[in-house]
Amino acid sequence: MRLPDFAITQEIENLTLEIIETLELMEKVGDIDLLFKLRKANRISSIQSSVAIEANSLTLEQVTDIINGRKVAGDPKEIQEVKNAWEAYEDIGTYSPYSIESFLDAHGKMANKLVRESGRFRSVQVGVYKGFELIHDGAKPDEIRPLMQQVFEWGEGSNAHPLIKSCVLHFLIEFVHPFEDGNGRMGRLWQTVILADWKPILQWVPIETMVYQNQYGYYDALNKSERLNDAAHFVVFMLNIIAYTLGVIVRSKMMPHSRMNETIALPYAPDFSAFPDKRKGVADKNGNIPDKSAVFTDKDVVLTDKIPDIFTDKLSKSEKEFLFTLFLYLCEHGEINNYRAQTLTGKSADSVKKYFAKLVSIGLLQAIGKTKARVYRFADSIAAKR
Repeated sequence: MRLPDFAITQEIENLTLEIIETLELMEKVGDIDLLFKLRKANRISSIQSSVAIEANSLTLEQVTDIINGRKVAGDPKEIQEVKNAWEAYEDIGTYSPYSIESFLDAHGKMANKLVRESGRFRSVQVGVYKGFELIHDGAKPDEIRPLMQQVFEWGEGSNAHPLIKSCVLHFLIEFVHPFEDGNGRMGRLWQTVILADWKPILQWVPIETMVYQNQYGYYDALNKSERLNDAAHFVVFMLNIIAYTLGVIVRSKMMPHSRMNETIALPYAPDFSAFPDKRKGVADKNGNIPDKSAVFTDKDVVLTDKIPDIFTDKLSKSEKEFLFTLFLYLCEHGEINNYRAQTLTGKSADSVKKYFAKLVSIGLLQAIGKTKARVYRFADSIAAKR
């Protein structure tokens, strides 16, 4: 495997300068002090968002309870994911950004009790699938350590700004796919590690929350950079995410005074849905958002962009909502069962069964297995097109 190319464009330089200027403004108006006071709330938000991107169904309130030592009813694996992520994020200040040993130590915490090879590079071949289609084949096991050594050596020796390096390494971690599981969480964590090494306050900015709210753009940016063999597209996407997140904090007039370590849902009340889809542009350099007609806010638009109208035209509004909620999980995992669909949608077993029956009847999904062992996948005709 050969690592993708990368060149710093004018757009990347402009976004980097914008973020630096925003941080300077935050220091002047006191927003950075507030972020520090609300560090636990921000970290909880980051952790809940990062695990939710990987289809963890626990809510922000449940994640808060777990971290505060309260008992929560839920999937034991998902609860362990939260506990592990909390431990890994709490140690951000101890990691060396360009050390393989430090990187493996963090994975040992992130994947503890979840995978056989926690804290070690994988010894088996893996791939990333979208339905039944292989969209990315990870590095061969014997290539992983040399490639990751190359990645970290570039990061340590490059004159690129840490903002840019954090995005590049995030992408390269996903590209190499060095672990049996947890690659996405590690990519997002390690970007924060690099940012915090440059500006310690950045470990308290919940960038993962904005990524979670823009998952389609996130995965599309990863895929496009891989197809083009150029990390720049993903770097631009992530820099936009960082710039917008910081801009929301500066513009917000709803940041309450709070006690140190107080745990609340969010330290401010931004409208995350307002972040413009990259297909219709992004916030301008002054942080202004385009009018709503230029922003994708309708879930049906996003869904029908991925699934032919011949199927979605046969679905009611609630059935489309059900499909939309499960769509990313099906793309990433290939199949889903009734219990997992319940946890993701919050609907009863009977309701989920009826929704699945409708999706099977129109030929969008296929049911595999019987009763409790039954799983649902995209129909072969759909999987072939994806």
